[in-house]
Amino acid sequence: MGRIQFLIRCMFRHKLRTILTMLSLVTAFLLFLMLRSVAVVFEAGWVDFEETRLTTQSKYSMIDRLPLAHEDVIHSIDGVVEVTHASWFGGVFKEGETGDATFAIDPTTYFKVYSEYVVDPDQLAEFQSTRTAALAPESLMEKYGWEIGQKIPVISPIHPNPTGGPWIFDLVGTYASPDESNAFLAFLFHYERMVDTFAYGTAGWYMLTIDDPDRADEISAAIDKKFENSSDETRTMTESESFRQFAAQLGDISLIVTGILSAVFFTMILLTANTMVQGYHERVSELAVMKTLGFSNASVSVYILAEALLMCCISAAIGIGVGTLVVIGIQDYMPPMIPIYFDPITCAWAGLIAIGLGALVGSVPAINANRLVIVDALHAH
Repeated sequence: MGRIQFLIRCMFRHKLRTILTMLSLVTAFLLFLMLRSVAVVFEAGWVDFEETRLTTQSKYSMIDRLPLAHEDVIHSIDGVVEVTHASWFGGVFKEGETGDATFAIDPTTYFKVYSEYVVDPDQLAEFQSTRTAALAPESLMEKYGWEIGQKIPVISPIHPNPTGGPWIFDLVGTYASPDESNAFLAFLFHYERMVDTFAYGTAGWYMLTIDDPDRADEISAAIDKKFENSSDETRTMTESESFRQFAAQLGDISLIVTGILSAVFFTMILLTANTMVQGYHERVSELAVMKTLGFSNASVSVYILAEALLMCCISAAIGIGVGTLVVIGIQDYMPPMIPIYFDPITCAWAGLIAIGLGALVGSVPAINANRLVIVDALHAH
């Protein structure tokens, strides 16, 4: 009998208990992978926005809007190349959904600021010339099965249609980003469609490109100084910093995830340790016989420790595998407010946690096995 086969037989000595313990561990590692895949986005460690692009928003709150007159003032600042604006529309395409990103934009300047976006020139020209036109990212096209030329009804609780029905947009094209993982792609439509809403004449935020990323702080300060002590003061920052601050307003996601996972794995330590300790007590006489047959104290301890490591590593492998498939499968369908991103480093951390967990829960029975006295063990059983 090989050593691995021997370990597996020992591990499944009490099949039901072992299977239930492993299922709990699989669930724990599945939760770890999925929750960390959300937290990594809000930590913004993987975000690589263009640092030549800045964002200007209200100084006091992201929901406060800014006058359209700010655009010309911003454009006049030395170092500013292009300026555009966008407004959060809060559109919902299907009743009961949380909503996808929908922006009201300036069609003539938006793709100058976001020049990396890929859009067919003919579709862009039609979008710019048609007041009811809209562009959708490829991810939304696939999600809802839309086709170019289709009319898209959109309901917005933030900006309801004065007619009482949904807003209707003509889908004239689609667009994409060369790097989908670092893009925040939205359903785009003409800002002029908002002429009948209270928000017309104001913008949610401004995006601008600058000629030198090394001057980002200088240009940001110059923009904010222009509106200092006015009724619409601003706060300008790089796009990556804007994303991080937006994420921070939702709460410390990383801390929340860490708290949840700490509770989960603390419970798993108790559960797995209980399984290992019970298994050890049930096999004391067998371990004594192994020592009688010539197994050294160290080799018996190693077998006990290896059993715990094997249980944790197999469970982790299953949990990581299932979690990876789930995260990759759903990351393109998550709403912008709850993004998810598969990071291979998360898998590496899960593997290290599995090894650490196995070593921890296996150490106590392994130490006891090493100290086990043959005569006392046989006499007790």
